[in-house]
Amino acid sequence: MAVAAVLALAGALVFWLAPPGGATPDSQAWTRALEWRPGLAPAQPWRWWTAACVHWSAGHLAANLLGDLVVALLGWRARVPAAAALAWLIAWPLTQALFDLVDPAWLGPSLQHYGGLSGVLHAGVVIAGLCLLRTPRPPPDGADAPRGAPFAAASGASWAALPPMLTAAQARRHRAVGAALVVGTLCKVLLEAPWNPALRPNALLGIEVAPIAHACGLVAGALAFGVTALAGWRRGRQRR
Repeated sequence: MAVAAVLALAGALVFWLAPPGGATPDSQAWTRALEWRPGLAPAQPWRWWTAACVHWSAGHLAANLLGDLVVALLGWRARVPAAAALAWLIAWPLTQALFDLVDPAWLGPSLQHYGGLSGVLHAGVVIAGLCLLRTPRPPPDGADAPRGAPFAAASGASWAALPPMLTAAQARRHRAVGAALVVGTLCKVLLEAPWNPALRPNALLGIEVAPIAHACGLVAGALAFGVTALAGWRRGRQRR
């Protein structure tokens, strides 16, 4: 919830400081300074964070704020562990950083600047899905952990801090929802054909959508989850 709130507030603030098509030189300068541009972010790394907060229309901002709220509610309802928030924080700049691994010549003139939260939102959904997939099974009757007590994965990592008192059926539902989120996001990204760098006009939002951003978000989310899960696993082993 905290990460979602920061992303929402940052997006609203940047939209106020640099409205799309701003008529004043100051607002245009804000946009140019914050958006992602090929080759600039390595020397100006703040763009990896600020690009997600730049929006090109009121509809663009509203859609992303709604998506941000949905991801926040998903995390709250599923009671994902605190490590998921850390993974999402890592995925935030990583989503834009992955753009810099793509050849600018391949991107072509259609994607010489980028702004928007949708890539980071895709990362958040993937992280939530992978987290739910990792829901541990409750201990059987007669195991060391008392029946009905909070249970943890064998690693003892913070990723295991999932809702207490889950029944076997509830744990299965958690994993099923996680699988649906991961597979659904993957299918959505593949259907958008991100290997085609051309932008997709969206009349409803009043912008052109960049599917490559959604693909970068998916990869960033998976990588960030893997890094934080591995760190938690190592901490768990050291405690034993």
